[in-house]
Amino acid sequence: MKRGIGLVLGSWLALCGVSHAQEVNPFEQSQDAAILVEEALLDEGDGSSIQVYGFIEAYFEKVAQTPVGVDSAGETIFESNPHEFDVANVHLMVQGVIANRFRYYLNLAAPGSGSPSGDAAAVVRNAWVELPLVPELLVLRAGKTYRRFGLYNEILDAVPTFLGIEAPELFDNDHLLLTRTTNLMLHGRIAIGDTSSLVYALMTGNDERAADEIPVGVDAYFDYDETLRIGTSFYTTGGDAAPTRDSGSPRGGVLNWMESDQYTVVGGYAQLDTGGFSLEAAYWRAQHDAVRDRGKVLGLLGAGLNPRQLERFGLDGDAPTESDVETEAKYAVQTFYARLGYAFETDAGEFIPYAQFDFYQNPETIQQKAFGGDNEAGLTDDGQFIKPTIGVVYRPDPSVALKVDGSTHIQQFNDATVQYPEVRFSLSYFWQLDGAR
Repeated sequence: MKRGIGLVLGSWLALCGVSHAQEVNPFEQSQDAAILVEEALLDEGDGSSIQVYGFIEAYFEKVAQTPVGVDSAGETIFESNPHEFDVANVHLMVQGVIANRFRYYLNLAAPGSGSPSGDAAAVVRNAWVELPLVPELLVLRAGKTYRRFGLYNEILDAVPTFLGIEAPELFDNDHLLLTRTTNLMLHGRIAIGDTSSLVYALMTGNDERAADEIPVGVDAYFDYDETLRIGTSFYTTGGDAAPTRDSGSPRGGVLNWMESDQYTVVGGYAQLDTGGFSLEAAYWRAQHDAVRDRGKVLGLLGAGLNPRQLERFGLDGDAPTESDVETEAKYAVQTFYARLGYAFETDAGEFIPYAQFDFYQNPETIQQKAFGGDNEAGLTDDGQFIKPTIGVVYRPDPSVALKVDGSTHIQQFNDATVQYPEVRFSLSYFWQLDGAR
């Protein structure tokens, strides 16, 4: 795995302006590796440089019949799902250095652009500038930036470089634990010996704050000899947070029907790379202390809530009114994932078979996405599901990644254990604008 992912991520770093001659951890987060290798962009010219690059990902998915309700006889109703073609990711990225000091990064994306009905305008995923206050030890970044959080948040826009097709469940846009982006970051790195380092970051921004609260995020990890990474992330809203949307799945951790929410997220992660194997694991817990909005909760009566949810919200009586709504909402969201892959080279290219396991639990969410649900945990009797996956990555060239995998959701529905499998295919390709430097 070290050789395999190192090869493709080496290509990615080259597109970011990082020289192949530099010693770079092959599991380094893609943006940071380009930024923290100090002289990589500055080895010629007047100390200014620019790189223009990106990638395209074509995507196919087929989900088996899924449970959607219960008929008058108490039997589970299943519904067929059409197969889907999409262009899941289209990215244009620009990165560079000005006057040997200021670094900048721009990431434009048009996700879900694979069909006439799904054409999407380009959105700004990232747009930031940064200034080293104390070289390597303390760097100030400002703008719109992915927060440091676990192994994946900053590299999800580099699909060809990581195991699997889908992100871990905590980064699924249908049930995020917190916002993926923030606005201000102080970060740095301390070298420990020749091959190890401590990397840290402190973040704040608009996030989901209700007024003038100061949310705080912290991330720190230890890298040992390009083999082991162990880290932790923490986040607190710093007071009241507010919903990000009135309809559709929320963009952060506050659900649409809340009046306010104060929550913290804490967890840890690890990655081990040895002998061609890569093992990743992480656990997160988000503790919520929220107040439900009576009017919004009453509006959920049209969302097809199951009996557990009706009782939870105080809507299980005859003709419920706003006075019946349970406004106190203290609950925890928990998630865990583990991924294992093994890379080997052949004359035809590199193959990486992999397996992964996801667990997600949220007792507060509901099914229908239009009302702020996730159609996964919210579909279940108990607010949780597990999802095992097996798949393979094939790289005929470092710039190309073909991925095929299959998963099955396992959950409780209508007092029974149900499963519904799904298969996915992903073809992604790096590109670079020659002569940009």
